[in-house]
Amino acid sequence: MNEMELFQMFGKEGVTFLAIILVYVLFVRPKDMQMDKKDAQITELVETNRLIVAENSEQLGNISSTLEKISTEMTSLSENQKKLNDGQDELWKEIVYLKKER
Repeated sequence: MNEMELFQMFGKEGVTFLAIILVYVLFVRPKDMQMDKKDAQITELVETNRLIVAENSEQLGNISSTLEKISTEMTSLSENQKKLNDGQDELWKEIVYLKKER
């Protein structure tokens, strides 16, 4: 092998090596960076969703407690209304009885 063939062989290998480096720098590395950014965004979104779920759970707990109080009050009102109706019936019976006695 003479010097010219050796120089051509190193030149071809150099071009191949340079092409591999260019492909990596221009195509592979940017994709890796994009994937890292997407992973970071996904992690941030998951954490944000976790916080939202925690806040919503707390609010739903408060709403549930309020609805339970409302239910208790409605039951109490229903019982009082029934007592009032019974009292009205008794009152009307007394009024009718008193009118009959006159």
